[in-house]
Amino acid sequence: MTKLSFHREQVGETIDQLRDLINKLQILENEYAKQEETLFIISEFANDWEYWQAPDGHYKYVSPSCKIVTGYSPQDFYDDQNILQKIIATDNWEKWKEHSHSMEKNGLVNPIEFKIFTKEGKSRWIHHICQTVTAKNGENIGVRGSNRDITELKQLQDKRTHMAGHDMLTGLPNRSLFLEHLNQTIKKAKRNSTRFAVVFIDLDDFKSVNDTLGHEAGDTVLKKLANTLRGVTRENDIVARLGGDEFVGLFDVSHNTDVAVIKNKIFGDVSKEIHCSTYNLTIHYSLGVSVYPTDGTSVDTLLKKADREMYKQKKIDKARRYRNQ
Repeated sequence: MTKLSFHREQVGETIDQLRDLINKLQILENEYAKQEETLFIISEFANDWEYWQAPDGHYKYVSPSCKIVTGYSPQDFYDDQNILQKIIATDNWEKWKEHSHSMEKNGLVNPIEFKIFTKEGKSRWIHHICQTVTAKNGENIGVRGSNRDITELKQLQDKRTHMAGHDMLTGLPNRSLFLEHLNQTIKKAKRNSTRFAVVFIDLDDFKSVNDTLGHEAGDTVLKKLANTLRGVTRENDIVARLGGDEFVGLFDVSHNTDVAVIKNKIFGDVSKEIHCSTYNLTIHYSLGVSVYPTDGTSVDTLLKKADREMYKQKKIDKARRYRNQ
């Protein structure tokens, strides 16, 4: 074999090797393109706001969905690594700073929820989860975070919580929520040596309204009384519907003599006759008052005392109306 033939053979083998290498590179490039396309679709079209933040704080990646959630574009995050402090609600910032980016001992990452204000000034609730990420050599390469807009879920939860503690008909706090308030008020009064009054309110002969005019008329009366009582309560007072035609109020007082003030306030601003023109109906109500700690120091004693006083007043009012007939 001549030298020329030998070199030709070597060149041919090299060309074949290069072709084989090019084919392998082409296969790898195609696989990389597919993976890149998959990652693009996952990240670019995800509803969650994803990000990767380097150890020095600057953002290496922010998904486009951040604009849907926050109103700010990915570029806004790239330009300002402290942008989160500007959008997280002030009273939630400490919670954000204190949460851990790393997994706990149980191998789980503890999520947090916080409120933000969008670029347009709207408030949104975010469910956040993140953890530190490391390279193959163990080097810390930053934090990978995922944020989900849970505003609608929070609104539903708040609505459910409100419904659980409020009367569906009148919108007033229900028995459960009132008793919770009363228990807390007793504890506070014991600590601070303060007073408060429990006011029990009951409609007279309410059953006859439902029996003669129907439950729609009865509901109208209850809502009208609820709206009227709501209008005479102060910021620290509470009026609730215990059930049926029974209402109860919790009022701050400084002295026992303030009880008369409360009665005058209610009876002065709220007519003792509730008139519903739709049904040409007039109905009376009565009230009784107990004061902590004079009349009792427990939920039961205070409610029973106010209830007894209410029935005493009911008898007096009925007798007066009977004499005036």
